Amino acid sequence: MKPNILFLVIDSLRADKLSNSNKKSVTPNLDSLKHDGCYFPQAISASDGTNVSLGSIFTSQHPFNHKITWYENYSNAKKNWSLFKTQGYNLYATVPDMPFLDTITSDFNDRDLVSGTPYLRIFEGFGNKILSRLSSIKNSSPWFYYIHIMDLHITKKLPDEYTNNKFASNSWEQKLAVIDTWIEKILNEVNLENTLVVLTADHGEFDHDLDIDYGEMPKLQKSLKFFKAKSPKSVESLGVKFFVSLRERKRKRTLDKIKKNLEQKGDDQELRNISARGADKLFDDALRVPLVFSGFNLKHNEIAQQVRHVDILPTIFELSSITHNEKFDGVSLLPLINNRPFDEIPAYIESVPDMNHERGNAIGIRTSQYKYYRSREDPKQNVFLFNLIADPNEMSNLANENPDLIKIFEKTLNDIKSNQSPSKNTEKMSDEKIAKAKQILKELGYDN
Repeated sequence: MKPNILFLVIDSLRADKLSNSNKKSVTPNLDSLKHDGCYFPQAISASDGTNVSLGSIFTSQHPFNHKITWYENYSNAKKNWSLFKTQGYNLYATVPDMPFLDTITSDFNDRDLVSGTPYLRIFEGFGNKILSRLSSIKNSSPWFYYIHIMDLHITKKLPDEYTNNKFASNSWEQKLAVIDTWIEKILNEVNLENTLVVLTADHGEFDHDLDIDYGEMPKLQKSLKFFKAKSPKSVESLGVKFFVSLRERKRKRTLDKIKKNLEQKGDDQELRNISARGADKLFDDALRVPLVFSGFNLKHNEIAQQVRHVDILPTIFELSSITHNEKFDGVSLLPLINNRPFDEIPAYIESVPDMNHERGNAIGIRTSQYKYYRSREDPKQNVFLFNLIADPNEMSNLANENPDLIKIFEKTLNDIKSNQSPSKNTEKMSDEKIAKAKQILKELGYDN
């Protein structure tokens, strides 16, 4: 019997926030899911941005093969859904209403595209839609159900009932703890004996837009609501754009003030925490994510070996006995799950671009011991090498001191890139969809 598959993505969840000796958030249900299944604390995202990283998860291809960008080739992420369908699977989703997720779930049997400002949080109705969907598909086995939770990515203040010590001490940990209470409700609707649960994140995140509240401007919001009630529907979008613009200015002023203070203190580690993802950096804060396979008779196993986003889909296929003839860049992790020897494979990584460019500036590879990356266009520019064992915070760039290691890693990077089988499908979104995507990216702080 093929299992149902519950695929949970918690946007922006860093691995060290779920499994760390200094972890302070209260997450008994995520902890239980992790403890009862196979947990990979060293899972590496293909990129530090959503579209590219999800593209690698769902295609099991490196970004240079799936070619998905902010605004192009979304449909390439749909190509493997037919493999589920030919095996009798019904496909469902509850995801935010954004153009990329709209496109990649458009061939599903049914879905919930959930709107909000910028997204509906799990306690604002998103969670109830998940529970309703789970109730409705109980007789549709086998099913694949994709859920994408945005709460950690949304810079909005939590209601007072969630901001006490019961839910942890800072806003980020409180948000994760709130998600955890809904994980319990979701899992209570699932028969874990015949359901494979996969939990991961698209990418990690620096702390700045998770712990600083610059999203609430109550006086302005109250005024805008008054004018909204008095104004025609046609000008409503102008009011939203005006508010987003002012909030972005407030965000930048807040971060500039904090940055200046940290520069005066010489606190390089905290300065990184107010960085933006992308540009020419590829720190683990934004790349190392949790990965859990649980349910369906899987036993507890915490596997320290590095694995990759591109390995998730082949693992799901093998665990679910889904046969195919596709060529993947990833491999099944079933040998590791079954405690069999398995050679570590270097992870290809690349940075997310800003809103106005197709590709990010940095590309590289990560192993369990080293991370190497450099300029996409020039291997001699912006070269970084970190010893992740001796320097887990990636504070000391060893590139100039280790030219021989650089040569080895550059060859490995080129070997990976030489194995190209790029998608032949090319797709450009309509101007309307591009405008919507850009507006959402601005609301989420990608305006850099």
